[in-house]
Amino acid sequence: MSVEADRTEQVSYSAERGDARVRDRLAGKKVLLTGASGFLGKAVMAALLRSAPDLGQLIVLMRATDEEAARQRLLDVLSSDAFDQLAAPELRAKVDDHRIFPVAGDLETAHVAGGAGDGFAALDVVIHCAATVSFEEALDDALTLNAFGPARLLERVRAAGSSPHFVHVSTAYVADRRSGEVHEEGLPHHGIGGIDPDALLSQGRAWREEAERESRAEPLHSRFRGEAERDASRREGMDADERSEELRRRWVQVTLSRQGRRRAKELGWPDTYALSKAVGERLLTASSEHTTIIRPTIIESALQQPTPGWLEGIKVADPLILAFASRGLTHLPGRESNVIDIVPVDLVANACVVAAAYPPEEQLRAIAIASSARNPLSIGELAEQIRAYFLREPLPGRDGTPIEIGRLAFVDRRVALRRTVRREKLAAAAARVAIASPLRLPQERMLRSNRSLAERVTRMVRIYGSYTELDCVFDDSNACRLAASLAPEDRAELPFDTAAIDWDHYLQEIHLPQVRRLATGG
Repeated sequence: MSVEADRTEQVSYSAERGDARVRDRLAGKKVLLTGASGFLGKAVMAALLRSAPDLGQLIVLMRATDEEAARQRLLDVLSSDAFDQLAAPELRAKVDDHRIFPVAGDLETAHVAGGAGDGFAALDVVIHCAATVSFEEALDDALTLNAFGPARLLERVRAAGSSPHFVHVSTAYVADRRSGEVHEEGLPHHGIGGIDPDALLSQGRAWREEAERESRAEPLHSRFRGEAERDASRREGMDADERSEELRRRWVQVTLSRQGRRRAKELGWPDTYALSKAVGERLLTASSEHTTIIRPTIIESALQQPTPGWLEGIKVADPLILAFASRGLTHLPGRESNVIDIVPVDLVANACVVAAAYPPEEQLRAIAIASSARNPLSIGELAEQIRAYFLREPLPGRDGTPIEIGRLAFVDRRVALRRTVRREKLAAAAARVAIASPLRLPQERMLRSNRSLAERVTRMVRIYGSYTELDCVFDDSNACRLAASLAPEDRAELPFDTAAIDWDHYLQEIHLPQVRRLATGG
């Protein structure tokens, strides 16, 4: 449904909500924000401070052991360039007089340090952004934070006497559709009701215990030790014991990631991230009274706020972009015509703030922040945009020579994996020869780098293939209705209409230049 569609419904909806501005609706309110040190969380906090200057109090849950550590973490967050448009002395003053108040706690355990839980009393709104967003997370870690975390937070807030409107950031990929239209309403997945979350968590923890035992026993112990001693003999300053432990932990991580992804696929999700988010929605909505679930698609750099292209680190689609630009990625699962759904981070943050100001009439409301329904971008078009940009602005090679980007072929997943695995095996064999040589070969560093790139590309195809094969259109009717209910000034100040994105401008002038800068340090 477009913003222009069904004028009668929109006028009625707007009239029910009233004409007050977002800043007026949030004035005097007490809001709890989680995940403020993360990419989206920073964007939400900045948008909230810009657009609701008369907020009563902003409680910020920080992962810290005590109040002083939480305060320091908050000040570090506020020094980020996400807040450059806000006056630093004013922000510090708000911290000093507790209008922005840090609370030390841990969502994984529901622990809140000291008497800081008093900050949870009389809350009007919770905006819950805290999550692990890795597609490779172990099952137990993903469930602990993403599935049990939201309901645990709600329980802790209620224990303090609050009954707030709970704005929960989930993901559009909780859905079970591989193609066609994905609606905002109803259960996100047909299989969600049949899952026992506690049994699933127990399974993940049992896998971890088994992997930890196996990693410390033979033959793995000797393998890690041998590799560590060889590496230490060739790299000045490397400690063999530390290197051995690093290799062991990496093996545990990879093993648990593979087991978790396999189990998620068996249950109908692409990975533990999407699975844990779906379970989190179910557990939260089973006990909440007023909940808004925000379901963004792939979140990337800012369109406008705090500055065009604002991005902290390499995000979801960016490793694929850089692998393609460096000629490491040549084949990708899916079809050129498949829609890839990307949204700038500031649009998602704006939607969170607006949703906080406009609680749902019913117990539950889901809002998709997605571009595919009204402003679709195919993955083939994205590939051409990437190719056009990096032909003009190529990545530098090891010797500084520009890398000429190739072309990306879209094929069946088995074909893509076959090609990447073959390349990985060849690169690994060449690296082994160099490493095993009694002489220090000058090509060893290059061969190690080639092996590492080949391993990363294979991993990317396995991880992201489930998403590049999708051909879904995510309905965003609720987002359109919410936007239509706003005063014109709020639609301009807090835009989240994805139909307004000019993909040529966003990709060529904003996002891809920022990805290149981050990759090259330029």
